Amino acid sequence: MRVDCAVVGAGPAGLAASAALAARGVEHLVLERGRAGESWRSQRWGSFRLNTPGWMNQVLGPQPRDANLAGPEVVGRLGRLAAASPVREGVGVTRLAPVGDGYALGTDAGELRARTVVVATGDQNRPRRPALADAFPDRLAQVHTAGYRDPGQLPDGAVLVVGSAQSGCQIAEDLISGGRRVLLATSPVGRLPFHHRGRETVEWLIEAGFMDQRPRDLPDPSVMRAPQPVQAPGRGLSLPALARAGVTLAGRPVAVDGERVAFDDSLAANLAAGDAFAARLRGLADESIRRRGLDAPPAEPDEHDVPVDLDPPASLDLRVERVGAVVWCTGFGGDFSWLDPDLVAADGRPRRDNAAGPVPGLWYLGLRWLRRRCSGILFGFPGDAAVVADAVRAHLGG
Repeated sequence: MRVDCAVVGAGPAGLAASAALAARGVEHLVLERGRAGESWRSQRWGSFRLNTPGWMNQVLGPQPRDANLAGPEVVGRLGRLAAASPVREGVGVTRLAPVGDGYALGTDAGELRARTVVVATGDQNRPRRPALADAFPDRLAQVHTAGYRDPGQLPDGAVLVVGSAQSGCQIAEDLISGGRRVLLATSPVGRLPFHHRGRETVEWLIEAGFMDQRPRDLPDPSVMRAPQPVQAPGRGLSLPALARAGVTLAGRPVAVDGERVAFDDSLAANLAAGDAFAARLRGLADESIRRRGLDAPPAEPDEHDVPVDLDPPASLDLRVERVGAVVWCTGFGGDFSWLDPDLVAADGRPRRDNAAGPVPGLWYLGLRWLRRRCSGILFGFPGDAAVVADAVRAHLGG
C-alpha cells in the first residue's frame, strides 16, 4: 500500500496534523498502535483535568472558554476527532526508514510506503523511573505517574511522592484529599501564578510572546529541559500551599539503606526556584503592560507567595513513618527506537531542524520545543500542524 503522507500517532498532535492535511487536500493515513489518544486513556489518574483553559485547547474542538476538561472528556473528544479522520487503530509502526523517493514503514499490518511522513508520537509517553527505585524495600508498592489512578489503589499507610512538577504536586493533592498522609520529595520546578493584574497570567504571557519563544531565542538552552511550571486546573498551586495542607516536604532522595531514605538539602533551593520563576513571569507581564501602555490594575496578593516555616527531614524511616507506597512522578521520555538509526541522534532523540527531519519528506509534531515554547502542549499543536502541513503539500508538489 502507498499513500502520499503517513502520520504516526493519533493523539492530539497527530489528529491536529490530520485536520491540517485534510484542509489542504493531502491524501494521508494516521497509524495508531493502540486506540486514538492512547496515552490519555492509559496514563492519566482518575481526578486528572487539563490545567489549561478551554480557549487554549481548541485542538480538541469548541468548548467553554474557562473549561478545564476532565480526562474522560478529553478522551471522548479525541475519539470523535479520530472518527472523522483516516485513522487506523491497532496498527503500530515498528520501523521507519527512508527508501528511494519516500519512506518504508514496517507496521503490525504489513509494510506501508509513504511519500512523506509526520511523526506525531510525542516525547512524553515513556515513563522514567530512577535506578534508586530498585533500592527501596520489596514490601512497598511502587507506581509511576503513568500507572497511578487514585488513593484506593495503594496499600494503607502514608505515601512517598517523588518529584514535585505538575504531576507530583497534583497527585500529592489527590492523595491528601483521599485521606492519606503524604511525604513529597521535591525538585526545582517553576510555578505559574494563576492571576496577575486582573487577568489569568497566561493571557498576559501569550500576548507578551512568551509562548512563541524559539529555541534560538533562549540565552540558556537548559531551559528546554525544564519541566512545565506547576499549576492546577483553574487555580494556582505551590509547594508552600501543599505544606499548609499537611504535606511533609523534603529534598531529593539520594540514598536508601533498608527502610531508611536519605534526602539532600535542596528543599530551600527548590522553593526559591518556584518563587523566582513566578516573579520572572510577573515581570514579563508587567513589561508587556508597560510597553503597550495598558491600564491594568495593580497585582493582587497571591497566597502562594506566603512563605512557610519548614524543617525538612534529612532522612526518615519508612516503616516508622508507616509508608506503604511510593509514587514516582519523575517524568516521561519518548521512544524512538523504531526510527532508522540515521534519523536518530546519539542521545536517542530524533535528528531534526525545527520540525523537519534530516531527510526530505519527514517532519515531527508534538515534541517539546519543536519550534516554539508552546510546541509540546495542546495550545501549540494547531499552529505547528499548519506549518508542517504546508511543508508536506509543498514537498508533494501541491
